[in-house]
Amino acid sequence: MKLQHTLAITLMILYAPLAQAADDDIQSSIDSCNKAIAAGDDSQALAYAERVLKQDKSNRSALLCKGRAHGGAGQYKEALAALEAAEKLSSTPLEHMVALTLTGSVYRSAKQFPEALDSYRKSLALARAEKDKRFERINLNQIGDTLIDKNESDPALESYLAGGKLANNDNERGDSYARIASTYNRLAQHDKAIEFQIKAVLAEESAGDFDHYANASLELGRIYTAAKEYPNAEKTLDKIIAASKKEGSAYWEAKGDYYLALAKAANGQPQPARALLNDAQHICEEIGAQELGDQIAQALQNLPH
Repeated sequence: MKLQHTLAITLMILYAPLAQAADDDIQSSIDSCNKAIAAGDDSQALAYAERVLKQDKSNRSALLCKGRAHGGAGQYKEALAALEAAEKLSSTPLEHMVALTLTGSVYRSAKQFPEALDSYRKSLALARAEKDKRFERINLNQIGDTLIDKNESDPALESYLAGGKLANNDNERGDSYARIASTYNRLAQHDKAIEFQIKAVLAEESAGDFDHYANASLELGRIYTAAKEYPNAEKTLDKIIAASKKEGSAYWEAKGDYYLALAKAANGQPQPARALLNDAQHICEEIGAQELGDQIAQALQNLPH
């Protein structure tokens, strides 16, 4: 399970009211394309997009979905061609913002960072002109993410802080606080990182989504570990492990054991760390969490014998 600060783009973009369908069949294919993108099935999404484009080669919604599908599959040249075609067909500021922001995300995935920043900043300028606070916040966060990719933490922090001021609910605040905390952590400003990650945990707890709350709590434990505040790290991680067991979430229990093991290893306790990693690895094998299992296997190899 991967929780990105979110993703490149929020569901608000993915399901923005952009359909141009001429009939129910086209609309159904566009809806199915968007759902396939959300499910991570890029090949199926592309098939739905092409079905529409065979009937209407200038269908902007289908071009957007086609671009996202190619981008998800790492076919960046094709993705950019589709998204740039969609942008040219845009007729409202919102449509231009969507196309530009999605284009920026493809450029970012392709590690073409100057082009990504240019697309995001064009979308940001439109958002500010239109007084669209949602897209202003989204683009500020995407600019911050791109600057992090470029190892430019100070301007990234500035962008995240500006975006955080525009958050208007607990989900958005939790997302912004986490970005800010992570950046302070990169800058080794541990007190500020802890302050903002605690805010992220409280916001996610208030929002009521356990996955995001668990993820925020684990990140707080990681930041405490980085700050060498090992008792606080263990207290935080023990709490979320217990909550994960109560919730019946084996994935978060395993990830909590993994993070707790890292804290103990950093604090010079390799044997308790090894026991935790072995338990976590066993859970991953049971639930098929391959990526987390690989991380745990690497951590086991890194422990002193």
